[in-house]
Amino acid sequence: MKNSSQNNSPAGWFTNHLSRRKLGKGLMWTAALGMAGLTVYKLSGDDEPEVSLDSLELQRKEWNVGSTEKSLVFPAGLTATDSAGKTWSAYDPNYLISIYQPRDSRWQPFFVPTLIQSLSQTSLGSQIKPLRTNEMIDVYSRAEGLRTLIASSANANQTLIISDLPGPASIAVGAVMADTAVLVPVFDNYPHPLGVVRAHETLGAMVYYAHEIEEKRSKLKENSPALMLLDGNRLAAYADQDTQFDNRYLAKLPPADQLKQRGIQQVIYLTKDQTQKQELDDINEDFVEWQKNGINVRMLPLSEFKPYDQPLTATSGATGTSPTNTSSTVVRHYYYGGSPFSHWWFYDHYYYSRPSYVYGYGGGRSLPPPPINSRPTFQPPSYQPQSRPTVFSASRVGTSPGATGVGRTKPSGFGRTSVRMGSDGRVTGTRSGRSGSYGRSGGGWFGG
Repeated sequence: MKNSSQNNSPAGWFTNHLSRRKLGKGLMWTAALGMAGLTVYKLSGDDEPEVSLDSLELQRKEWNVGSTEKSLVFPAGLTATDSAGKTWSAYDPNYLISIYQPRDSRWQPFFVPTLIQSLSQTSLGSQIKPLRTNEMIDVYSRAEGLRTLIASSANANQTLIISDLPGPASIAVGAVMADTAVLVPVFDNYPHPLGVVRAHETLGAMVYYAHEIEEKRSKLKENSPALMLLDGNRLAAYADQDTQFDNRYLAKLPPADQLKQRGIQQVIYLTKDQTQKQELDDINEDFVEWQKNGINVRMLPLSEFKPYDQPLTATSGATGTSPTNTSSTVVRHYYYGGSPFSHWWFYDHYYYSRPSYVYGYGGGRSLPPPPINSRPTFQPPSYQPQSRPTVFSASRVGTSPGATGVGRTKPSGFGRTSVRMGSDGRVTGTRSGRSGSYGRSGGGWFGG
């Protein structure tokens, strides 16, 4: 009878799975994997180890690694044309990058083009379609209310706005603000058919608004405020590597000294609604650092921009024997606090300079000032970033705004995928999507 403790030991297990003839070769390439920063979990019966690799590095070789037979699944909202009424025959990543990269060179170092670059793999581009969801429509309307306020403030360029809504919704905010703010997309992952982060939906929204943004940004003034676009789902719950692909990632934000060099005195953190009480875990240290360095951080739920139905009356002059005709209609706009009067209080709540008038919707019509001694019935969120322990608590990597990897180091197991590798370094299969077994890879090389 064999000694069970010996067989369960690393040495006993290793001996039972490798012949003496293959032992030397196996040790050589397993050691090489360890030197490359990979985690080797075990050796399988067919001499292929299970290792943990960075998901994005895998996808740069093959975006749908391990799930090449699966297709991307979109929600309702796919359209044949984009927001400008144009159709697309192909998605050129270089063209999209030219549209979405910041026009202001000061903000270009913080632009993350990773998601757009994924379109360089034609098999992905063939599955992407313009996307316009109901959430995007709602966010677009509310963001128009924010745009009227930002466009009317003389010191708007002293504020950095960070939209941390779900990816497609953040793109909708960017489309509204493209003629008022410098857009800085920060999407650092690839889509995957089993991706826990539904990055393909963000990419579909980017395609949908691309021509509209291209047209609007030509009207952007010098020294405009900056708007960073994040995907609020980048840390989506990840529970089962057998049914999910871990394409999560960390947001890369500028350090405090870089913001100060660009004249930033405050940050507005744009969220979906009041149910969110704090920033996401991966940017907690950034926000605390900014606050300690004198950059005020305030939270703004986009739901504070509420609908207000305004009656409009149109009169047509008499012609011949026809009398004058009067017609009435109702137009819906979104105002901060839900009223043209409360709209003004945004400037007091968020430390913007208060203009003598505020441009309203349509034709440059200005809004009336609030009544004397009036006070809004709502208050801004009592929010201030507080340091808290998270799995992302780590030191910043990269020391300059253009340095590769500016951001924070990933915790163990975050954004990684279990794969099998052959003795030549080839990825032969991934674990995701096969309920514990391994999907075969299309043959991408890890080493390149």
